[in-house]
Amino acid sequence: MEKLSKDWITNGLIDFEYKKYILLAYLQHVKGNFDEVKLYPALSDLLERYQEALTFQKRKNLMKSGFPKEISRIDLEKIKVLYQEMIEDSDLMNQLEEIVEYALLKMNDTLLLGKEIYEQVEAKLKIEPIGIMPLYMDEGYLLMELGNSKQTDVYQYRVAKFSYSGEGYTSIYLDFLESIRRGIGDTFEGIKLQLIRAYKTLPNPATFLINSEQQFPVKETLMPITKRLVLQTVSSYR
Repeated sequence: MEKLSKDWITNGLIDFEYKKYILLAYLQHVKGNFDEVKLYPALSDLLERYQEALTFQKRKNLMKSGFPKEISRIDLEKIKVLYQEMIEDSDLMNQLEEIVEYALLKMNDTLLLGKEIYEQVEAKLKIEPIGIMPLYMDEGYLLMELGNSKQTDVYQYRVAKFSYSGEGYTSIYLDFLESIRRGIGDTFEGIKLQLIRAYKTLPNPATFLINSEQQFPVKETLMPITKRLVLQTVSSYR
């Protein structure tokens, strides 16, 4: 099972052994990805399911003090009916409590495994500025080399700020430009000058080098972690 549905806890047969089977099949798939050092989207999906289970548990604990007011209008009737059934059926209540508690425990163990792998990969990555850093750093270039390879992959990065529900967020986008084979005497400073000449939109670009001591899955692991590192580094210059 690749994914759990958002309502996997309450949808279908509410039986501990049945839900345990579904959960363990899902976690086995997640761990299979982790064994291949493929963190995404498995890690972010697991975190979302964990947070949903935690929210469900918190809402359940509020039942004795009245129906939770923060539930969205869309889910109101469905969840209200479910909660009413839980109040009236102690066996159903016990089943759901057992399912959620077990799920939180097992998901947390798998999340810790993913976090450990994330930190191990991050420790292998080194980021450093190339040349003089400009004042404007929301756009620039990222040079990436993996292991002992002399091939440099060039990306343009762009930091975007947006708001959602009154909260401010920052995201980063990477666009692949080209791959450059470095020969004897070729430097990263030289590559930066080539980029300035080739792409006129950024006359004085912020440029960073990411180097990994070993190979990792690029799409599933390296790029998500690299984005976070670049965003942290850009923020540190402000």
